Amino acid sequence: QWLKDPGPRNEKRTLFCDMVCFLFITPLAAISGWLCLRGAQDHLQFNSRLEAIGLIALTIALFTIYVLWTLVSFRYHCQLYSEWRRTNQKVRLMIPASRSPHPVPHSLLSAKLMKKTADETTV
Repeated sequence: QWLKDPGPRNEKRTLFCDMVCFLFITPLAAISGWLCLRGAQDHLQFNSRLEAIGLIALTIALFTIYVLWTLVSFRYHCQLYSEWRRTNQKVRLMIPASRSPHPVPHSLLSAKLMKKTADETTV
């Protein structure tokens, strides 16, 4: 429903861009972290402790930035979605059928509401 809503397109564009970035950055971060750790392991074997420590620190910084970006982006989109749910509620009032032999006339509004069945919440 949220993606079909003709509301602000900027929010949907931001979600799409963040998903594309996530798909590109995740493998890059994993490969970069692996390469840094392999380099640190090689430097430790050649007694270059300072370079190994630098590569380990770079790996930690890389993954910290990646995790923080992911969490901030996810939280932002969750807040947008919950705001949309709060402001775009569709409620359908269900009027129980009367058991009396005489039909009770309903207003035009309730008849229209009873006809709509798609994408509405039953209360």
